[in-house]
Amino acid sequence: MSLSAATLHARLTTPALLAVLVVFAVLSLGTLQLLKLQPAGVDFAGLWAGGKAAITDIGRLYDFRYVSELQQWPLGLGRLRPYAYPPSALLLFTPFALAPWNLSYIIWTVLSGAFFVWTGVRAGAPKWFVLIPWVAFAAFCGQATFLLGGLVMAGLTLVEAPILAGVLFGVAAAVKPQLLMLLPLALVAEARWRTLVATGVTGLALCAVSAALWGLTPWFEWLAALPRFEHLVSHARGLVANAITPYAALTYWGRDGGWSLLLAPFAAAWVWFTFRRGGDIADKLIALFGGAFLISPYAMNYELALFAPATAIYLARTTDRRWPGYVLAAVAQAIVVHPAFFSLAVTLTLPLQKALPALPLFGRDRKSDPEPSLIPNG
Repeated sequence: MSLSAATLHARLTTPALLAVLVVFAVLSLGTLQLLKLQPAGVDFAGLWAGGKAAITDIGRLYDFRYVSELQQWPLGLGRLRPYAYPPSALLLFTPFALAPWNLSYIIWTVLSGAFFVWTGVRAGAPKWFVLIPWVAFAAFCGQATFLLGGLVMAGLTLVEAPILAGVLFGVAAAVKPQLLMLLPLALVAEARWRTLVATGVTGLALCAVSAALWGLTPWFEWLAALPRFEHLVSHARGLVANAITPYAALTYWGRDGGWSLLLAPFAAAWVWFTFRRGGDIADKLIALFGGAFLISPYAMNYELALFAPATAIYLARTTDRRWPGYVLAAVAQAIVVHPAFFSLAVTLTLPLQKALPALPLFGRDRKSDPEPSLIPNG
């Protein structure tokens, strides 16, 4: 008896998706192998030390050696681990500097991780998106990835609460403004004017509060420190290899990273048309974050965790005839390669695959109307 296309599709995709999730789980557990190289929370140490400097000596906040000495424990003295965030981010980081770093790292990771998972599921990602290996890696590093991803996903989904959405976007921009450099364009494309205004007002308010607490000098010092930070990263081949931007890839290959700015019109157009035509949340996340990374000098591989909810949304579309392509992109994204730009590149192919022809084997039975996913969202 011959099988219908839908039946064959179901028999193939169910075990295939389960196998992919098992691979992801194994790779996530493999993150623990990094303990042989460095303790967990090394990146959080920089955030913690920035908050510590705000308490002990705000005038030395962007003194790379001073901030590195405050950390002491992660990689030993003599290794520079600077604080590179704007002074406005101290409003979030300083409270965590009141406790020992190890306790603060646990609290930070649990709270921001729970927020990231909650907003990811609220945005439509299946709960198993946490198995994507970059999520475990981001947790191991202790960076601000979970917090920023959660704020942006919440802001994108709170269409019915434009002011609150803007507040969330403004907080994210106050922590890492380069990540949201294309957000104003996206909000204009959607005509979310109240959200745009609320975003600007919130960002300015947080900057004003930080200036009231610590003065304007740290802001000028931050701007002066950015070239020094770029120089530090660009002369550390290991960091360049693990950066995901085209700028970093060109630097890794010995070319002028500035050529990557030629991608700016493409990134802007991508964001504009994705938001203008009302793309789904997965495409919006990929366009917003991906567009920013295409024109940023450096963004490290832990930022790939920002794409985990969107990647999982695509993986859950098991009835889509292009599903094998989504699987290949998701698996390729999880493989550590150098330069890490390859992982970003394959991630960005997910929405682009919609324009490609589907495999005949995965044709859909017109008489059936299967569920969007063979594995429940949970």
